[in-house]
Amino acid sequence: MAPATDRESDTFLWGVSTSAYQVEGGYQLDGKGPSNWDVYTNDFQVTKAVIGKNETGNIADNLYDRKQYLEDIALMKRLGVNAYRFSIAWSRILPDGTGEVNAAGIAHYRQLIDDLLANGIEPVVTIYHWDMPQKLAEKGGWANPSSVAWFTHYAEVVFDAFGDRVKRFITVNEPFVELFMIEPSIHRILEGVAEDRTDSLQIYAQQVVGAHHVLLASARAIHLYRELGLEGEIGISLNFTPTIPANPESVEDVEAARSMDALQNRWFLDAIFKGSYPEPLASLQGKLNPDFTHGSAEMRFISENRPDFVGVNYYAPSYFKADPAAPLGADWAKARPETLEAFNGPVVPDELYRLLMRLHNDYGDPAIYITENGAGFGGTDEDLVEGTVRDRLRSLYLREHVAAALKARAEGARLRGYFLWSLLDNFEWTTGFSHRFGIVHVDFDTQQRVPKESFFEYQRLIASHRRG
Repeated sequence: MAPATDRESDTFLWGVSTSAYQVEGGYQLDGKGPSNWDVYTNDFQVTKAVIGKNETGNIADNLYDRKQYLEDIALMKRLGVNAYRFSIAWSRILPDGTGEVNAAGIAHYRQLIDDLLANGIEPVVTIYHWDMPQKLAEKGGWANPSSVAWFTHYAEVVFDAFGDRVKRFITVNEPFVELFMIEPSIHRILEGVAEDRTDSLQIYAQQVVGAHHVLLASARAIHLYRELGLEGEIGISLNFTPTIPANPESVEDVEAARSMDALQNRWFLDAIFKGSYPEPLASLQGKLNPDFTHGSAEMRFISENRPDFVGVNYYAPSYFKADPAAPLGADWAKARPETLEAFNGPVVPDELYRLLMRLHNDYGDPAIYITENGAGFGGTDEDLVEGTVRDRLRSLYLREHVAAALKARAEGARLRGYFLWSLLDNFEWTTGFSHRFGIVHVDFDTQQRVPKESFFEYQRLIASHRRG
């Protein structure tokens, strides 16, 4: 294929992303059932262990309220985006996770989708973004083999309700983060134990079972979508964390980074595109958890029902050094001293370019949407002063990462869209409202919105690339 130019066609999606639990609120309204995160934050108060106080997504950005989300759609129009990625709350559609459908939940999302379309904004719908119905969480969640059937049924309800309006679906969001990072962290908080790297391998061995079920569930949903003959495309959003050796000249550090790459990036990617789990982790998994079996038929089904596109969630790389005593022989290392640090890691836009080219060169040149990319810096970058937030570090991050993405597109990567995380400051899981990632400042007491400098930076970027 001919390399793309940096002039964007009308088909390129410029968007913003959110997720249901982080922005929606309305957690007990109109028949919604409880999710695992409703229980984590209300019953177990998990944010207390991280930020010293309890915060919840009970109200969040109040986007369950139509009057409020219409104001936010107006902000999107002002911004100039032509797409909005959001997720559906599983327990708002199926309060118990399976069984009876909640008509009020269906009506809410239909209205939201219609309001977006009426304003020239394409809905991009994530079916699952970490908020498991509590009734299913109590049955083991993704660790339960029945989770594949639960999710397939839920996906069918979503396709039946919205498939005539929505042309792009995403099955699941960041299963690695949910299963290998968030779940173990939550369990440590609930059990009152400190993080201990010596148990990392055992946690990994346990969580791989759920990860396999997620891959099967995603493939089943993709297979169903195609069986139904719906017009559109369906993908999966994976988080990618490039692993960099602390010392590129050290053979041991390079090997440590490779081992972590197999876990953090290739575990899901290789299963989807190559039909196998990456070594040496696959062999290690067999030793740690001999009861975990995944037949060749299952792996073949996953790879044969691969997504139409890969959603790339990229924030930052990680640095690793060799440590024989550490799990996988790798331990975290600090970024280079001159590297700017955001809440979620070092700012290295070139790694986004290299990641997109890696997908292009090593994984069959899939269609790609950057479904999340953003940063929070805190401090003066988030101060609301005289009616504005001068978040210059976020603006710089945005400029440099958009440039890196478009460079990869110009060199042949099939990049079809860019979605910034996030439109609004929102509930950031165990850190509550303390970490702000939005390009719109939100006062969570009054729900007042104030566009930050980065809002106008993104507005300019979109306009300039549309002009060419």
